[in-house]
Amino acid sequence: MKSLSLITLLLACQGVSPAKPAKELDPKDGKSVLEHAAYNTRTQKSYETKFKARLTTSGAPLDYNGRCVLVYPSILYVHYTASGGDEKMIVRADNDVWVYNPLVGWVDSDQAAMPGAGRGIQNPDEILALLAANAGFAKLRKPGEIELALTGDDIEKIMKGQANKNAFNWKNSKADLGLTVDSQNRLQTFTCDATLDAIGAGANGGNATVKYTGEVTLVGYDGAREIKFLDEKKREIPLLPEMKSKIESVLKEKR
Repeated sequence: MKSLSLITLLLACQGVSPAKPAKELDPKDGKSVLEHAAYNTRTQKSYETKFKARLTTSGAPLDYNGRCVLVYPSILYVHYTASGGDEKMIVRADNDVWVYNPLVGWVDSDQAAMPGAGRGIQNPDEILALLAANAGFAKLRKPGEIELALTGDDIEKIMKGQANKNAFNWKNSKADLGLTVDSQNRLQTFTCDATLDAIGAGANGGNATVKYTGEVTLVGYDGAREIKFLDEKKREIPLLPEMKSKIESVLKEKR
């Protein structure tokens, strides 16, 4: 679905390692606060978040509620439920992604037809990477609170080379992003409120307005190291040997 693909792109910055800010923290400068918050959060040994999102097009809104655990530098566990009770369990290790299918077990994201699994709002590391790469848009709303008000032109510049230039009317699109930090200048909350004009996604080939809101809330740092997934009978779902091997390989390589 074009709108879902855009949201994945809008909140995704793949394969970018945390970069230490060149300058010391200036708590009165939004760009500085954002850069340091992104770095401080992304280099934690692990952290857990919960998230919720709503995607609204011409039909009924699609809601998501979930949690994720990210282990430095690139291991991600995600568990969420979407509208209608659609439950998803996802494990990501670098660029390898698995999705649990209750009928056949773990399959890769291509087999699950979910190329965006473990991306966007489901992946706080990607959100922070994207924000840090565009910290010049950040403004300090008040101490510890950052805002990025993006016009359609701003989004187009950020998404250059990532989105089909004919897929969206950027002039009629905008996004308001917010970030709050804790006393150690780490992520506390992230919010997104975006309105996007998708070309040809409406009735009879017309444009469609896509409304997206999302919120990520930090649950804790250096606590959980994984999510124990359970089936409908509350039995633990084991990871495949190749999943465990990949996770161990990534963690060992990055130590």
